[in-house]
Amino acid sequence: MIQGGCTCGNVRYELRVAPSNIVDCHCADCRRSSGAAFITWGSIERKNIRLLGGEIKKVSVANRIRCFAACCGSPLILEDSVDADPVEITIGTLDHPEAFPTTKITWLEDRLPWVTIDHSLPKFQRGSQSAQL
Repeated sequence: MIQGGCTCGNVRYELRVAPSNIVDCHCADCRRSSGAAFITWGSIERKNIRLLGGEIKKVSVANRIRCFAACCGSPLILEDSVDADPVEITIGTLDHPEAFPTTKITWLEDRLPWVTIDHSLPKFQRGSQSAQL
């Protein structure tokens, strides 16, 4: 099993399978919600996530639902809707994020100019449905 959790350790979760489609997202919404230059997400079906402890707070922003640890505010999950499947989980909250390297980069139109991009990866000006650069 793959496990992860929030900054303070109160929220813990388990993944039954490895996340796929590991994406560095540079959009302004992800940047603001994480407090970082970009955030790395991995896709996973809801049925493969199990909350082991703690509480999740859901906030609807920009037509999406962002899920944070209620205790410390760590960003954990992004849902396109209340019944979306798959959902996105923050790779940085996994106990061993190094096992899940980025496979593509999205929302480069919002990228901060000082962020270095790995040009060997597929890149998209907007979401991964937009034309590849």
